[in-house]
Amino acid sequence: MRWMKLVGCCLTVMAFTACGSDASGDKQGRLALRDGQSLDVAQECGVDLPQCPQSLGCFAFKLDGVTQARCVDEASVCTELVTCTGGTTCATLLSYPGQVTCSGTCTGPDCDESVSSQP
Repeated sequence: MRWMKLVGCCLTVMAFTACGSDASGDKQGRLALRDGQSLDVAQECGVDLPQCPQSLGCFAFKLDGVTQARCVDEASVCTELVTCTGGTTCATLLSYPGQVTCSGTCTGPDCDESVSSQP
């Protein structure tokens, strides 16, 4: 069972990388917690950690350059917990743990270089 989760994670990462953007210099939005939100009390989760309580899902977030996986309410991840910069929109990728990312082309100063546009 554990190897199936590992294969699923690898396929998701490969698909996301392949679909990310072309070499035209697209920028990627950054995830940020909405005002008043925190992940400090959310249970850590992952392949070798305890499962999340029944009403929550395990999602990985990259915030301020640090990736962390936490148990959160899937229905409110993008609507109440996090936001994206530069006109991009929050999206969740199905994997284990699920990936929370910003989708679309980012404009303005609050953007990061796309993975596929880096040498």
